[in-house]
Amino acid sequence: MILYVFKFAACSALLLLLYGVVLEKEKMLKFNRFYLIFSLVFSALVPLFSFELTMSDAERIATVIERTQNVYPVREEIAAPVAATITAQEKIEINHLIWGIYGLVSLGLLFRFSKNIGLLWHQIRSNNKVKKEQLHFVLVPQLTVTYSFGRYVFVNQDDFEKNKIEPEILLHEQAHIQQRHSWDVVFMEVFLVVAWWNPVLWIYRKAMRLNHEFLADDWVIHQIQSVSSYQYLLLNKVCQSNGIVLTSSFNYLITKKRLKMMHKITSLPKKYALQGAVALLCTSLIAVFGEVSFAQQTPPNTLKSPKSAASATEEGVSAELIKEYQQLMNKHIKKGIGKDGREWSTIHQPTETDRARMEVIFRAMSKEQQLEQELAMNPPLKPFPRITPTEKEFESYKNPQVYGVWIDNKKVPNSALNNYKASDFSQVFISKLYKNAQATIGYKYKYQLDLMTTAHYEKHRAEWLADKRYRLGPNFEKFRKENEAKKK
Repeated sequence: MILYVFKFAACSALLLLLYGVVLEKEKMLKFNRFYLIFSLVFSALVPLFSFELTMSDAERIATVIERTQNVYPVREEIAAPVAATITAQEKIEINHLIWGIYGLVSLGLLFRFSKNIGLLWHQIRSNNKVKKEQLHFVLVPQLTVTYSFGRYVFVNQDDFEKNKIEPEILLHEQAHIQQRHSWDVVFMEVFLVVAWWNPVLWIYRKAMRLNHEFLADDWVIHQIQSVSSYQYLLLNKVCQSNGIVLTSSFNYLITKKRLKMMHKITSLPKKYALQGAVALLCTSLIAVFGEVSFAQQTPPNTLKSPKSAASATEEGVSAELIKEYQQLMNKHIKKGIGKDGREWSTIHQPTETDRARMEVIFRAMSKEQQLEQELAMNPPLKPFPRITPTEKEFESYKNPQVYGVWIDNKKVPNSALNNYKASDFSQVFISKLYKNAQATIGYKYKYQLDLMTTAHYEKHRAEWLADKRYRLGPNFEKFRKENEAKKK
C-alpha cells in the first residue's frame, strides 16, 4: 500500500510539473483539459499495471529501468531490522490509526463538498428562475458576481431585471455551461475526497479551474468584435467575489494569466510535437511506475542498429520569398502623420491575388520568420452565435438615450425598431461605450446595439463558414514576445 501511495504521488507530480512548466503556457486548451483529467486517472492506475517483457523488449527500456532503480533503490538492509522490531499487534494498531485518520479526513471533505452542493441547490430552490435564450437564470437578491454551475447561471436579480449584466459575461458563463466544466469540478472534488493525502491534487484543482477560464475566454473572444473591451471588463471584476467554493471567481493573478493567454498563439506543429512528447512520457512512466517482470529465456537478438541520417531539409522559406511577402505587405499599409505629430498606419485588405500569395508564403515560414513580420496572415474566426432578443429586451432597445442602433450593419434611428418584432432578429451584440467614445458622439447614448435580421444572419453565417481564407492583420504573437522582452 505504501509503495502504491508513493508511486501515485510521484507520477502525478511529474505529470503536473510537465503541465505547469510547458503545457499551461501553450494555447492548446482542449488538449490541456483532457491532459489534466487523464494524468490523474493515469497516475492512479499506472502503479497497478503488471506485465511481462521478453529480454529483447527489456533491452529497449533498460536505461529507464536502471535509472528508476537508482532513484528509488530497495533498502532491504534498513527495512529488515526495522520490521523485526515491530510486533504483529503493533502493525494492526498502526494500520487502524492510519485508516481512522484517512476516514475522518475523507468524511470531512465529503461533508464540505456536500455542503457546497447544498448551498447551490438552496439558491436554485429559494430564488426565482428565468429561462432566457439557451440559459437558465437564478435571480439572487444579494449583490454577487455572475457565475454558473451545472446548467444554471446565478445573477443579481436587480442587475438582471435592469439589463445591467454585460453580454460578454453571459457569453463567458454560457461557455462554461456548454462545455460542461462543472463535470470536471465535481470529478476533481470526488477525487480529492478519496485521495486527499496526495498534495499535488490541490494544485491540479487550481490548474483545472484556470484551464476552464482559458476555454471560456477563448470561446468569448471568438464571438465578439472587441477583445480589448472584454479585457477591460475582466479587470473591473477582479475585486468582486461570490463566496461559493465550487463556482468560478475572479482573482488578480488568475485574471493576469487569462489576459496573457488571449493573445497566445501556438502553432500546429508545436501542438503535435508536445502531444507526441506527452504520449512518449506516459509510455515511459508505465515502465517506471508499473510492475514489470522479465522472461527468463532470451529470444534471438534480431534488432539492428539504426542508421544515422542527417536531415537536409531547411525550415521556413527563402530570403527571396520573405522579401516578396514584405513587398506585398507594404503595398497595403497606409502611413501618415496626425495633427498631434504622431505617426499612424492603416491596414487595407489586399486583392485576392496578393492575399492568396501572402497566405501561402506566411504559412510556409518558420516560427522565427513569422515573428519577424510586422503584419501576419491570421486564420478566420468563428461566426457569431444565433441570439434572439426577448420582447422585454427588444422594447428597451427603442430608448435612444441608452442605445444607438445598427440593423444589418446600417445605422438607423431607434424608431425603426417599430417596424420589426423581436423574433425578426437572429443576432444581437451590445458593446458599452466608454467616456472617450461617448464624448466623440456627444453623449447621445451609452451602448452600441448591432442587430442582424434572420435573413442577413443566415447569409452572413454561410459566407463566413465558407470563407477559409487567412486575413492580413496585426502580428499579435510578435507583440506578445516584444512585451515579454521589455518586462525582463
